[in-house]
Amino acid sequence: MSIKKNLGNRIREIRINRSLTQEALAEKINLSAKSLSQIELGNNFVSAETLDELCSALNITPNALFDFKYSDVAENTSLEEIVKRLKDNPTLLKTIYRIVLALDY
Repeated sequence: MSIKKNLGNRIREIRINRSLTQEALAEKINLSAKSLSQIELGNNFVSAETLDELCSALNITPNALFDFKYSDVAENTSLEEIVKRLKDNPTLLKTIYRIVLALDY
């Protein structure tokens, strides 16, 4: 996967973990939602200034932004790691809980 795609996926992942819409994040970094969408899709790359603004808006370091190993949940991810991630994102946890209840297994 290209660096643009990896970076776009990582930005999207962090944005969602922060419960931000594309519109809300775009506003924080002075971009249009369409431009942010193109970055997240990996179609466009960002300037150094935009990278800096992204890190500030998402409250992360540049190292964390380029830490692509967490972009996808690997098959061998432990249950403890998955639970930790869910605990860090209560909105996602509630959504998953509703999905599980809807399965009615």
